[in-house]
Formats: sequence, C-alpha cells, structure tokens
Amino acid sequence: MSRTPLSVQLLRMGWAAGRRNGDGAVRAIALLLAAASLALGLSAVAAVCAAYDGIEHRTGERALQFQDAFPDRPAVAVARSDFDEAEGRQYSLVYLRPLSRNTPLPPGLDRWPAPGEAVLSPQLYQALRAEGAPSRLGKVAGIIHESGLSSPGERYAYVNPTDKQLDKAGFSAVVGFGAERGLPAGDVLFVSDRGKLLTALYLILLPSGVMAVVAVRMGSTGRDKRIALVSALGGSPRHRLCLTIGESVVPVLAGAVLGTLPALLAMTTARVRLPWIGYWLSGADLRHWWWAAALAGCVGAAGTLLLVCVMHRPGKQGSTRPIQLSARQRQVIRWAAMACPLLISATVWGPALLDPAQYADLRMKLYNAGVVAVLATFPCAVALGAGAAGTWIANSVTRTGSSGALVAGRHIAAHPGVTARLVAGVGVALVLVSQVQLKNSQFGESAEAAQDTAHRIGHSVVLLQVDPARLSRDQFADALRQLPKNTESLALYPPADSAPKGLPLIQAPCAALRAVELPCSQQVTTTGTTQVALRIAEAVHWSIPAGERVAVHEGNVLPDNWKKAPRNLVLISSDGRDLAYDQIKQLLRDNLPVAAVTPELPGEGWLVGARNGVAHGRWVVFFGVPGLLIVALAAALGNLAEFLHFSRLVAPLSVLTGRRKVYYSAAAWALLAPLLAAIATSVIVASWLAAPQESPADGIGLSDTTLSATASALAVLAFLTWWWGARAALRQAARWRPYGE
Repeated sequence: MSRTPLSVQLLRMGWAAGRRNGDGAVRAIALLLAAASLALGLSAVAAVCAAYDGIEHRTGERALQFQDAFPDRPAVAVARSDFDEAEGRQYSLVYLRPLSRNTPLPPGLDRWPAPGEAVLSPQLYQALRAEGAPSRLGKVAGIIHESGLSSPGERYAYVNPTDKQLDKAGFSAVVGFGAERGLPAGDVLFVSDRGKLLTALYLILLPSGVMAVVAVRMGSTGRDKRIALVSALGGSPRHRLCLTIGESVVPVLAGAVLGTLPALLAMTTARVRLPWIGYWLSGADLRHWWWAAALAGCVGAAGTLLLVCVMHRPGKQGSTRPIQLSARQRQVIRWAAMACPLLISATVWGPALLDPAQYADLRMKLYNAGVVAVLATFPCAVALGAGAAGTWIANSVTRTGSSGALVAGRHIAAHPGVTARLVAGVGVALVLVSQVQLKNSQFGESAEAAQDTAHRIGHSVVLLQVDPARLSRDQFADALRQLPKNTESLALYPPADSAPKGLPLIQAPCAALRAVELPCSQQVTTTGTTQVALRIAEAVHWSIPAGERVAVHEGNVLPDNWKKAPRNLVLISSDGRDLAYDQIKQLLRDNLPVAAVTPELPGEGWLVGARNGVAHGRWVVFFGVPGLLIVALAAALGNLAEFLHFSRLVAPLSVLTGRRKVYYSAAAWALLAPLLAAIATSVIVASWLAAPQESPADGIGLSDTTLSATASALAVLAFLTWWWGARAALRQAARWRPYGE
C-alpha cells in the first residue's frame, strides 16, 4: 500500500486549514479576485499589442506608394488623401483614379469604383446612413472588406473622383500599395500610440497588485501560527511552502482562469466590440497572440503564488525570531515612509526639468512611475504617523481614562503593517480618481470658446478657406451662384493684403454688408469689432487674428484679377437663420476640385480636435473605472478581514470593563481615525501629484467637485467600517469564553 507523499499531505492540510479558518472564505475570495484582475490586466496588455500589430500590418499593406519615392516605377494611378467628418468625428478617405485597367486593387476591394463612385467601410456606411447621406462621397459601389481596414470599426473610404473633382495638379502619381515608403492613412492617424495605451493599463495593474498584497496577508495570524508549528516540528522551508501554497493554490488558479476568459472568448469571434468605448477588436488579431493570453493567466497565477510564498512568515523556533522579524518589518515601513515625501517631490518637480518638446514621452513615463512609487509608499507613511499617534493616544489614558483608547493605541503602535493595509485602498482610490479625471481630457480653452460660439450663432455663418491655385474664378463663381437662397458672401482679407494696412478688410456687395449691419460705401471705412453684428465679429475672430477694428469696403467678392483672390470667404444667412451647412458642403464637394475650398463652421476645427481628445480620454476612464472597482474591493475585503481580527482581539474587554461602549471607542481609534487621517492626507497628495498635469490653457485641471465627492464617499465608508468593526466586536464578545489564556 503506497503512502501519500508528505508534500501532498501538507498541501491538503493547507487547503483544509484555509477552509476551516474563520476568515478563510474572505481570503479565498480576495485571492481569486486578485489573480483574476492580474490575469485580466496582463491579457489586456496582450490584446493591445495584438490590436496594434494588426493595425500597423494592414495600414502598411494599403499605404500609397507615391512615384516621388519610386521614380523608376511607372505610375498606375493618381491619388490624394483627404479628411471628412461623420457624427462629429474625423475620418480618412482617399481619392483615387486608376490610369489603366491593369492597375492593382487596394486591399479589401473587389473592383475599381467608376468615376463618381465610392467604396466605404461598413462603419462609415452606417454612420453616413445615420446622417441621412449615404451617397455623400458618391454612389456607393461596394463595401471594403476587413482585409483592407486597419480595424473592423475603422471609418475609411476610397473615392474615384468625377472630372470636376479631379485636379491633376493637386493629385500625386501612385505606383502601387505597400508599407515600403508608403504613406499611411486611416485609424493610425487618430488612435493614440501604443505606448500611451499600455501606460494607461497601469490603472488596472497597480490596483491588482494592491489587491494581491491585501489578499495575501488576510488571516495572517492563524496562518503564521500554523507555520510556526510546522517549524517547531522540524519542517523545512519546502514543507512550509507546501502548507502555504495548499491554502492558496485553488482560488489563485480559479482566478487566473477567470481573468483570461474574456480574452479567450474574444478569440473565438470574428470581431468584438468593447463596451462603452465602442471600439472593435479583430478576433483574428487576438488569435495571433493566443500564446500571450495564455501566458497572462500563467503569470497572474504565478505572480500571486510567488507573493504568497514571499510574504509568509517563516516562524522558526526561538524567542528572538518574532522580535527580529518585527524590527525588520518596522525598518521597511520606516524607510518607505521616509521615501514617500521625497518621491512626491521628485514626481511633482522632477519631470518638469526635462524639455517637453524633446522628452515628452520620457517625462510622462517618469511621472507615471513616480505616481506608482508614491502609491506604494504612501500607506507606510500613514502607518508610521498612526503608530506615533497610537503611542500618544495610549499614554493619554491617564488623563482620559478611556480603556478603548488604551487598547486601540497600543494595537496601532504595535502593528503598523495592519494600519498600512487598512489605509492602502483609501490612498490608492483618491489618487487614482484624480489621475483618471486629469487624463480624461476635456475641451481646452479654444475648444470651449468654439463651443460657446456655436451656441451663440449656430450655423448662421460658414467660413470658406480657398486655394486660388487649385481652381479658376469661373469655377468658384459658378459654385457660389448655386448656393441656397438667402445666402450672402463676404470676402475677408488679412491685414497684409488690405488697405488700409494693419486692419483686416471685409469686402462684399451692399446687400451682404447690410445683412450684418456693416456700412456700405465705396470708400474704405473702419469700425470697431465690438460694434459690428455678432455673426461677423465671430467670423473675423475665427478667420484672422484681428485687433479692435476692421475695415469695410463695398465691392465684388471675387476680384477680376484672380491672383488677388481672397483666401477666406464668409457665408452668412441674410435673415439670421441657420444655413444649410450640409447642403453647402455637398455642393462644394461635387462641383469643385478636391480640397480646393474647405468649408467649416467658426471654430469647428478646434471642436473636431477636442472630440478626438475626449475619445482618447474615454480609454483612461475605460481602464480607470475597473481599477477603482478593484481598489474598492481590496479596501472592502481588507477591512472585512481587519474587522474579524480586531473583534477577536478586543473581545476580552467585556470582562475587563463590563461596558459595551468600549468597543465603539476602540473601533473609533483603531479603524475610524486612521481612515479619516488617510483620506485627508490623500486629498493633499492627490492635489500635489495633479499639479504637473494641470494646464488651464488646455482646460485640464483637477476637479474639486470630483475630489471632494470621492473623499466624502470614502469618509462614509470609514464610518461604516467603524460601525461594522464595533458591531463585530460586540458579537465576538458575546461568544467569547476564557480558555486559560
């Protein structure tokens, strides 16, 4: 009959002891969630790498190869890259005219569109249909397959221009498609670079590490006693590790599998849409990185188990070991606490010493690394302060006579590690909230001004940027004659091209001038920008950097000498109502060479850029919210474990005092006071760390409302922690019986 190896028996003993332990279920859940969040964060890293590899590969495959880069190869097409908007977001399109029937097709196309036809990506087609203009770029001749798109959700189009749109002087000769010296277009121009997205993942990975540390040391008292017993019986380090691993391996492995499930399920689909963000991931790209997703689960499990093994107490025989270990622990906490203010100073002022133009990426990496280091050392600083305060509280009992303060003060002073774990979640949560709010870029100052302009004047003004070299006077005049009724045109000349010099000049027929309450005279007159109609003032402000006055002259919008043609025109409605902006854009697109005239609303360019910035900021929130939930879970589970431990410690107070109020007093000093102190200190630290990221000119600043709301919510959690701890102590006291301690 074969005997079960001792190592296997110890593994079973560890598992059984973990289940029998009072707070073993709490620790098992915490370990499961810690391993799952680590595996999820690491698999997200793999997914980011897979997605960017796919984007770069397919973008390279379709990149235009211009003849300027390959002078020895014959041209097969002429092309021009351009941009347009749908649903408020910018996208790329390529105007492409093949020169022969043998011209190779771009990836993802079944046939060449005829002149006036367009081939759209599925998402762009849906967006244009939602706006009621599926034929905006031309008659839809087909849909681009995924092999020709950088990502499944990309908005992209190939357009074969009509003869009116084709201006060969503005198009470039193309010899083929491919990554070799090709010009990329599409999503690669709009998505954040790989490094920034990977950096944002620390919002998940850092809280996962915090949760792992909290989970590992839950229920440490009973576990340390078991380890000490095995050591007393002659157990080797291997035996102690078997006992420790046996208690943790099942929830850790289950959590690792749970954390990798989202990535594995995404690989089984053709494409998957990320919730709230709306971004589409390619299942094929993820399948190419299947090994990384599997490795993420293994690393998450191995990392958690390694932390379990490293942080367990050896518990060797001898009376000096616990004292030496306590001294070493105190020394580590003391050094970490002393390093915290130095790290805060280095994080706030260190990156600013580098030139932002040359070292922007390095500055951000140093800042993020500093934030991580501060979050790692901040709980130790609070614990050290709490320890000093605990000694003072205990010594003050001679004046106050509070037995609860005596017990709590001695407990805090003797166990700084317990306090560090208690307040870790609070500090991390507040700093993470501030970082998420800062990195979720909102409209900058110029974009906010553009938004205000849109609210004031709506679509009653349209600005035209004209390139006279790309079209003739007759072409432009014919397009202006086709504008909708009640549309007036005004020419806007910069100060350098106007008379009198130094003032911007507005020139238009009398009907247009009167529509915006400007004087009509063949002589040049000047007027203050604050005295003209709001619409023309906004048009001048967003077209030409102007001073306090403008010049006005009655005359034709388009001069006979086309070389002196204005580069800025203002379209206004004669009745003050909104113009048919979409109709005007379509008219100019269909009747003029591509990009010869660019229409936009006042400040619209700033709004488009701001919307792109907000879209990038949504990724930070997308990663930050799960990180905050992980921190909240870590804090809740850690506090629950501390409740159980604290209630067992103070249960004998009922014998010493005979009063139940003592539990509320002890819980207030041991739980509530450190948490409130950590909240107040965290608000200050979060404000300091936010300073390098704040930029009032760009509308980026720490929200006092967000910070105060988070601090208030954590304060409520602190009071619930106090009440729960006191009630748990009361229940333990009711069941406590002396056993000859």
